Amino acid sequence: MALLTWDEQFTVGMQAMDAQHQLLCETLNELHRACMKGEARDLTEPLLWNLLAYARQHFSAEELMLAHANYPGLTQQQFLHRNLTLKMEQYMARFHRGESAIDLQFLQFLRDWFTNHIQKVDRCYQLWMINHRIEQEEGVCAVSNLERELG
Repeated sequence: MALLTWDEQFTVGMQAMDAQHQLLCETLNELHRACMKGEARDLTEPLLWNLLAYARQHFSAEELMLAHANYPGLTQQQFLHRNLTLKMEQYMARFHRGESAIDLQFLQFLRDWFTNHIQKVDRCYQLWMINHRIEQEEGVCAVSNLERELG
């Protein structure tokens, strides 16, 4: 059973962001499946690193798109993104040192964070983009440029 099931409640109306959010969901579910199967650390640690790397990439792309649109909530987004990234990095450092394991509590924390963030915080920029007639193509172009830069 998936930890987080993607559905329309997670859409923000920007195709590039929706696709990235969906991939974050799938990556989290992949980690959850491995943990529930009792996979060894040498299999779960790379999955955890992949989740962090993809979250960083997504946050950068989203922030670039919002900066391009002069979104007034950008500073809040950056703060929330950095806060989660820091928590994940601290957890991963403890995990890498063998001081903790990937447990259901941590996975549920990530699920709840992504769910609440997408549905409550990211949905706010959907209205901004619509109200300011920011074309989806502009956001996609900005995200595509960042993805090329990140390689």
